[in-house]
Amino acid sequence: MFREYFVLLFLAHIIGDFYAQNNYIAEKKEQHLSCLFLHGLLYWAIILLVSLPVLSWQVFFYGCIAAALHLLIDFGKRIVCAAINKRQILSPRHDRNIFFIDQLLHVVSISLVAYVFVKQGNGLVLHEGFADFLKTLGLPALNIVSYLAVFLAIHKPTNIAIAKTLLLYKSDDHADETDDKKAGRFIGTLERAIIVIFISLSQYAAIGLVLTAKSIARYDKISKDPTFAEYYLIGTLLSTLAAIGAAFIL
Repeated sequence: MFREYFVLLFLAHIIGDFYAQNNYIAEKKEQHLSCLFLHGLLYWAIILLVSLPVLSWQVFFYGCIAAALHLLIDFGKRIVCAAINKRQILSPRHDRNIFFIDQLLHVVSISLVAYVFVKQGNGLVLHEGFADFLKTLGLPALNIVSYLAVFLAIHKPTNIAIAKTLLLYKSDDHADETDDKKAGRFIGTLERAIIVIFISLSQYAAIGLVLTAKSIARYDKISKDPTFAEYYLIGTLLSTLAAIGAAFIL
């Protein structure tokens, strides 16, 4: 039962912290409390929305706790960022470290909520209407939530994480490149999605074909620019690691 509720909360976290939060709110919530509370309110609403198929008073109560912990962590992040900005400019390294620590704390918080939820003897019961619908389609509820969480996680959240990491290794020679970042991120998402599908089908050897095809497209630049080759390799390995990790963990 822990796994079921954790995946449900994790799905809500991915949607609430990445897809329901635009760049304006993400930037302004560090400066204005109103934007921070707006984000917290949206996050809480998404937890309840995702929990609708299994909603009960217990699920509602622990969903509220998860949302409150999320808001508390974001408030702490706001204080840390403000303290750093007073001493120095927030560097890419600080930005990366804060991002990963912030996300780690969020995952730990929803893990604790799911653990206490189960330890208190609570469970998830799929409402009759949803259960009949899924039974008619022959679809297991946990698989649907798990795959949805995986594919949402390997898109925008992973793209942001990789971009923040690669920024530290991008040389000045490539700082002003005008490559289509959206196309590059979309290619990365497709790459990770194909890897997850291959892993789910136990076709591990086929993963090499995806990486080979990607390398061929950049072969000319990789062979002529060693700095770019290292930068490209770091990005590719991070992308592959994220896809494999998401597939095996969830």
